[in-house]
Amino acid sequence: MVEIQRGFRCKIDDHFNSASEITVAISVSGRSEYDSCCFGVDSADILSDDSYMVFFNQTASPNREIVLSGSGANTSYSANLSKLPGKIQKLVFTVSIDGDGVMSQISQFRVKLSQGGKSIALNLDGSNFQNEKAIIAIELYKKDVWRLNAVASGFNGGLSELLKHYGGTEAAPPPPNKPASQTKVELRKGQKVNLSKSAVSGEILINLNWTQGMEKKGFFGGTKTQSIDLDLGAFVELTDGTKHVVQALGNSFGSLQSAPYVALDGDDRSGSSSGGENIRVNGRQFSNIRRMLVYTFIYEGAANWSQANGVVTVKYPGGDELAVRLDEYSASQKMCAIAEIANVSGTISVEKLIRFFNSHPEMDKAFGWGFKWVSGSKD
Repeated sequence: MVEIQRGFRCKIDDHFNSASEITVAISVSGRSEYDSCCFGVDSADILSDDSYMVFFNQTASPNREIVLSGSGANTSYSANLSKLPGKIQKLVFTVSIDGDGVMSQISQFRVKLSQGGKSIALNLDGSNFQNEKAIIAIELYKKDVWRLNAVASGFNGGLSELLKHYGGTEAAPPPPNKPASQTKVELRKGQKVNLSKSAVSGEILINLNWTQGMEKKGFFGGTKTQSIDLDLGAFVELTDGTKHVVQALGNSFGSLQSAPYVALDGDDRSGSSSGGENIRVNGRQFSNIRRMLVYTFIYEGAANWSQANGVVTVKYPGGDELAVRLDEYSASQKMCAIAEIANVSGTISVEKLIRFFNSHPEMDKAFGWGFKWVSGSKD
């Protein structure tokens, strides 16, 4: 390994093959939350094509010349310099603080370039910085050939100032004490909507609620209330190809902080909870999710969907509330595919489905998930 210092410059081909993939790993240790980003800029140092801004919400460039893995304080980029379009003349790798803190408070900052068995590493700590809130770590730039510049300097103004430097702007926050108005949008079957970018900055809540009991005539002419047990669940496919089932049946409650980044709160067996059942999605990790199928099924009771009056609501920070009503009914089938949520080039798309099935395997086959199913229970 070659250890380099701030200000070091060299031709890439002095250490690596610039025509092959190079890995750039960035790690930061400290008391703050950190985000990294790679800007692909033109010859005027302008981010003229924001599809070449690779970060947690857009983890690859259009043709995967740059691909991000990991998140937060530990990230890794694979870069194929020879495959970049001619308009991209420089890759700028940055780190910024999300929230409070400054770069002088970090305990360790490391950038490592590697290819095959060769590597170059830049190691710094808080003593190398002052009040910066964002750092340009390194630049890979083209000047007749591809070159490396170990910049390791920053901006006191943080990400906003850094974006401005490259011709971009950070979205302005809403005016204080005047929250954006929120409306409820009811989806029609087959209708697709895209959630606003604010969805990836927080938590996405998927709620199922239904009528707490159904009245049924008794033998002597009276009525009695029968509870219905609707279960909320989701199939989740990640961008690495792994697939997960999140549901109470089989005690597969998922996780927000690790794969699949989707979790079920609990199991309301009668509808007696006013909050119903909730699935939560970690919006900041949605870049790792390829698609989700949200469904419900009747675990106990007759298939009486019309009296259940089920409704699924999708809520997320700063956006309209989406309502998906179970407004079609099946007389015998106990499972309903409600909605499909997909990652479309970093945008979250929601489509209302409302299709009924007899079982998990039947629904799985209809949507091409490929799970292997065995009998299970919630006990």
